[in-house]
Amino acid sequence: MRGIGTLTNVFTIVGGTLLGLIVGRYISERIRLTVEQAVGMTTLVLGIATAAKTDNIVFPLVSVVLGGIIGESLRIEDRFESLGNWVRRKVEVKTQTGWLSRTSLTTLHPRFVEGFVTATLLFSIGPMSILGSIDDGLGRGAQILIVKAALDGLVSILFAATMGWGVAISAVIVGIYQGLMTLGASGLDAILTDRMVHEMSATGGIMILGIALRFMEVKPIRVGSLLPGLFVAPVLVALFAR
Repeated sequence: MRGIGTLTNVFTIVGGTLLGLIVGRYISERIRLTVEQAVGMTTLVLGIATAAKTDNIVFPLVSVVLGGIIGESLRIEDRFESLGNWVRRKVEVKTQTGWLSRTSLTTLHPRFVEGFVTATLLFSIGPMSILGSIDDGLGRGAQILIVKAALDGLVSILFAATMGWGVAISAVIVGIYQGLMTLGASGLDAILTDRMVHEMSATGGIMILGIALRFMEVKPIRVGSLLPGLFVAPVLVALFAR
């Protein structure tokens, strides 16, 4: 069934978040910090490996630069954070009363927005998200998205243990993004060449690097504003690749 990969991905993110919240209260701050660093370093390696797939570094470089200009003009990063803050306010109102107020699920609110933004970016911009959605939409199978779902579920456990249940809200964005990619896969397959997909993936790899540096608190890179670069990359390939 087309779309099953995205549905599975959504469920693993939510399930991983819930599991992370449950085990998170039993994890000491020292262990949590070490786990956070491990996830950050792994994300860094993933970004490097993905960015290295480019056939010409000029394409992802220019894509990221132009994407950043477009993204900052549209204030995409600020809108991401505003959305996260809006969701947080709504959630806090709901959790002030009822059974949630008596659980540990509300104890990690200080990093709610960070969890939402970081998880949304990491789960949405990778090559597996793009390639998997296209394959699923074309009826080639959901194997790529199933593997991605397993990885995202694992990362959700670790993220939720350190940044709270804003991570679960990212499942909504992932569902919409990958769902639309799956629905539009037939048209995309006719338009996107293998070279375009490679450069899109490499551009996404640079953004994943930014996520890793941001997560490890090396530099507060505004990755959200770089997202238009994913759409700039295939245009540049179409215009200038030989």
